[in-house]
Amino acid sequence: MALALAAWLPVPLQAATPGHAAPTASKAGQANRLWELLQAPHPQVDAQVLQRIGPDVMQLLIETATAPRMDTPVRLRALGWLQWYPCTASKAVLMEALRARSASVGTVRVALRALGVGFGAAAVPVLGEHLLHPDPLVREAAAYALGDVDEAKARSMLDDRLEPESELAVRDAIVAALQRHSDRAAKRANR
Repeated sequence: MALALAAWLPVPLQAATPGHAAPTASKAGQANRLWELLQAPHPQVDAQVLQRIGPDVMQLLIETATAPRMDTPVRLRALGWLQWYPCTASKAVLMEALRARSASVGTVRVALRALGVGFGAAAVPVLGEHLLHPDPLVREAAAYALGDVDEAKARSMLDDRLEPESELAVRDAIVAALQRHSDRAAKRANR
C-alpha cells in the first residue's frame, strides 16, 4: 500500500460533504477525507462527491479495498465505490475480489453489484456465471447486478434462470431485475 493507513488519520477533515468542494489537497488530505466518508454511518456518496475529494481517490479506494488487514465494512464500501471508476485497474480489483478463495459472500456480492453498475454490458458474462453459483446469496446479488445492466443479454440470462431457480429470495431478485429491465424499456418507448 503506497500510503500507510496511519498516515491517513492525523490530517483534519475539510469539506468532505456534498456541495462543498474541497481545495486541492495532498494525497494524505484526500485520504483522510475519504477515510471519514468510508467510516460514516450513512454516507451519501456518488461519483461527484468522490471527485470533489481530489484526483487520487480511485487509487485510495483501490488501496483500501485491497488492504490485507482492513476493517471489513470499510473495505467493502471502498470495493463498492469502485463502480464510479470503471477502468482496467478497478475492474482488476473487482475481479480479484470474485476470484479470491478467501472472499466472503459479502465481498462477492459487493463486487458483483459494482461490476454491474460500473461496467455494464462488459460485466454480463461474469454476472451470468455467478447467477449459477452454489450460494443463493451470490445468485441473488448476480440477479440484482444483471438488473443494473441495460443489455438484452442480461435480460435473457434472467429470463432463462427464473423458472429453474428454487430459492425464493433469488427468484424475487430475478423478478425485480426483470422489472427494472421492463421499466427502462417502457421509458425508452415513451420518449
